Amino acid sequence: MSLVRTIIVCLALAILAHAQDGSQEHFQRFSALPVLAYSEDTELQYGGILVLFFKPFEGSSHVSTIDFVALGTTRKQYGVRISPDFWLLADQLHIPAKLRLYKWSYSLYERGSRGSFDPVGDYEITQIQWKLPFELCFGVPKWLPLRYGPVIDGETRESDLERTPETKDGTMLGGGYIIALDERDNINWPTQGYYASFEEIFYGMDFDFHTETLDLRFYTPLFWRTSLALGFIFKQSKGDNIPLGRLAGSDGTDRFRGVESSLWNDNQAIIWQLEFRRPLFWRFAGTIFGETYQSGPYFTEMFRRQMHYSLGFGGRLALNKSEKLHARGDISLIDGKHLGLTISLREAF
Repeated sequence: MSLVRTIIVCLALAILAHAQDGSQEHFQRFSALPVLAYSEDTELQYGGILVLFFKPFEGSSHVSTIDFVALGTTRKQYGVRISPDFWLLADQLHIPAKLRLYKWSYSLYERGSRGSFDPVGDYEITQIQWKLPFELCFGVPKWLPLRYGPVIDGETRESDLERTPETKDGTMLGGGYIIALDERDNINWPTQGYYASFEEIFYGMDFDFHTETLDLRFYTPLFWRTSLALGFIFKQSKGDNIPLGRLAGSDGTDRFRGVESSLWNDNQAIIWQLEFRRPLFWRFAGTIFGETYQSGPYFTEMFRRQMHYSLGFGGRLALNKSEKLHARGDISLIDGKHLGLTISLREAF
């Protein structure tokens, strides 16, 4: 039954999308897309996506955007995501900001990658999250695709869980930095090049911990307009009172998609990804992907635990053909027995 619903979702993406053709004579200002989906975690999902496009600012070669995503579910979960992505000062400054407001019911799982899909409880959380990176390239030679800069990250949370160091309410505010090498041929649909970044953020106020993320991606064209994308990400969270949601692990949407973001999270996590991407016809494209996931309290312990895997395929619908920006729907089979469905914007990595 879930597969039938998934097919309906893919058809709805094609029928209901509003996407104007971009051209030199007519600049596309927006795209809008209703969302109707289903997953085991959320039951029926409904909502909409709106993307605003801005002509390149003076001296810039990139189109700036703002994404708006509003979702509700029959489990009485509600959320809004706003993601401005601005290129300023002749592309010397890139600000891929995020703001998230959610009132969501989550399943609570045992920490770590132990193989169980069975939750040990449920909880509801109201949270406001924000992230503001400033990626700069002042003083960097043109031949070097380097960006660097500060990152501000924070969250205010309130839940109905019994208070523990991991689940207490409060506010966290973090500051850190990011260093990135970005040589992709297109940000929204890369077919060749690479991306490598290291991010470290230190948090204070009601929580005291810090996180590190190493993100590596490689893209190459193959044959028949097919391209290969490879991804590797290592996450690490250190501290005595790391809140749920800030432990290292999957996000459920981009990295090891199709499962709840709280499933199997721990102090450290590694995710490998492989994906074949190919344009099909009109605004459609397709993908076939495989992913593996592992987590644990420390590096050597991770490899003593079960390695989780996911195989799947996805459909893409171009909301802006000139910018190659897609809405995506991915179906994944986790560990050979659990079906996951992901509806989102842009590529997973």
